[in-house]
Amino acid sequence: MKGLLTKAGLNKQSEYERAIAFSQLGDRLFDELSDRMATKRQYRLLFEHKLKPELFQHIKIAAATYISACLNSPIILSEEEILQRLLEARNTLPNYTGTGLLMPKREHTLAFNLFQKSVAEAFYQFAANDLIDAVDLPVNLRIVYGKTDPQKARLPFASSKLHSDVWAGVPADATVVILPLFGDIENITIEAGEMPREMELQAMRFMSDFDEGKDIPMVVSYTEARLQHGTMYFNDARGLHQTVRRKAEGLRISVDFRFRRKFNEAYRAMVPASIVRVEEDMSVPYQEWLKVGKETLIIFDETVEQLKRKQKVEDPVPLYTHGYRLLKMFDFI
Repeated sequence: MKGLLTKAGLNKQSEYERAIAFSQLGDRLFDELSDRMATKRQYRLLFEHKLKPELFQHIKIAAATYISACLNSPIILSEEEILQRLLEARNTLPNYTGTGLLMPKREHTLAFNLFQKSVAEAFYQFAANDLIDAVDLPVNLRIVYGKTDPQKARLPFASSKLHSDVWAGVPADATVVILPLFGDIENITIEAGEMPREMELQAMRFMSDFDEGKDIPMVVSYTEARLQHGTMYFNDARGLHQTVRRKAEGLRISVDFRFRRKFNEAYRAMVPASIVRVEEDMSVPYQEWLKVGKETLIIFDETVEQLKRKQKVEDPVPLYTHGYRLLKMFDFI
């Protein structure tokens, strides 16, 4: 009996040591990214990069062009007009999902390519290109309203629930990027923090509902990390975060995507394959990601009308945009 207890104690200790080793290695890899990319760093699992004004303006114009196309506007709407029109169209915009995603359809292809290209061009200037392995394609444009539908708040992957993106199938070694663009980012925002270090490794698994992780506490809250327009926020996938609504009025619009870095094979190997969700990989090689809108076009074959017909059948609410293809622009040369 004494021998069994000793062995159990050793196993428990080795599990703890593995968890701490995973956390420490993750920190070193995240520190390397921060050293290259951050313009401000206050927290262990979060850093910021304030965009040059001209880069941010470029993304805003491209985003406004895409949103205007989704609203069937023949001209590019102003920020004030976009916010007002989105409030009016909230319940009638067919390509707006319950998870806040504004999904591009065939009618929006050209406008979305310009938007995708503008984000990639800004990201390329962050001096870490040799570290980037793969990036989500396409990037996500999300609209979050202050007033939320109680039914949507109960969705398995509702962002108002405290969560890690890994729980929705994102790779455990990913970095989550968020760029606020328009709207009330002060009152319709995101709060972030850390779970206990020793719980990070065991929490790197897919869950069928964010509620499965409700017993994992946020022990460090990033209280001073207040999101601002024009600043990109980089959050390690081990971090916890959630959407917070302090006002029922208004909305915010932001960009989000995830990337994986190179030179972290040992870190990836520490997450058991058996607890990682096997699903369609949303990422493409970084160099391929950079070409979209310049050398290739991302094509969305489904039309808005086809989407409307499909929505009559109860389908799971999509977290990301699927069903696209890439077309080389200059094959004829």
